[in-house]
This record gives sequence, C-alpha cells and structure tokens, in this order.
Amino acid sequence: MIEYTQTELRIMGVFSVLGAVFSWLIGGMDNIIAALLVLIVADYITGLIAAWRTNALNSRKGFNGIWRKIVMLIMVVVAHQIDVILSDGHALRSMVVFAYIGNEGLSIMENVDRMGCGGYIPNVIRDRLIQLQTEKGGAENVKSMP
Repeated sequence: MIEYTQTELRIMGVFSVLGAVFSWLIGGMDNIIAALLVLIVADYITGLIAAWRTNALNSRKGFNGIWRKIVMLIMVVVAHQIDVILSDGHALRSMVVFAYIGNEGLSIMENVDRMGCGGYIPNVIRDRLIQLQTEKGGAENVKSMP
C-alpha cells in the first residue's frame, strides 16, 4: 500500500477539486473538450518553439498567450452556462469549441511555419495562411511564407 504525506494528500485534494469544478463548469469532459485542450497546449508549445527559433522569446508575450487561453476557456464556460439556461444540450458550447479548435489549428500551422518547418504544411493551406496574414495586417506581416 502506498503511503502519502499530508502535503501530498493536500496537493491531490486541491487538484481533484479544481478538476471537478473545471469539468462541471465546461459541461464535462468529452472528445471535443479534450481536443481543444490538446490544441491549446500544442499551440502554446509550438508558439514557444517558434519564438525561440526566431529570437523573439518574450515572457510578457508568453504571459499574454496564457491569458488568451484562459479567456477562451471562460468563453466555453459562458457558452455552456447559456446551454444550461436554454436546456439545449451542448449546441452553443460545441459551436464555440469548434470555432476555437479551428483557430488553434491555424495558429499551430502559423507557428510551424515560423519554426522553419513550413514545408510540412500542404500548399493549399499555406496559400490560405498567406491570404489570412495579408488580410490581418498587410504584406509586411507575412514572415517566412513564400
């Protein structure tokens, strides 16, 4: 039998409560929430690697990135609470999550390109990324995309 110290038990208790509250707030853990969480982590990690490879690593930008991820999760909570009020299952929450999944996927591809691995992105998607970057802020924002 494994014996835990009081500190370990407190830490496990705190994380158990936090996990239960998070799961309740977002309407439970299902496949689309799991996919969103995986993409959030992948986007943050690829963003860190891209910033490191381009010598643009900045703790303030990293902190702002974490805040953006937290705001995304808050929006999922809001959407779920609206679904609860409307007794509508997970319709609005699913729409919000799928929108964020698409956004995170695009961001990961942009990060992969900034890392210098853009050759792994299919040309049809690269063309759309160039178009999005141009629409966002002009041609000067298109960094390494040919």
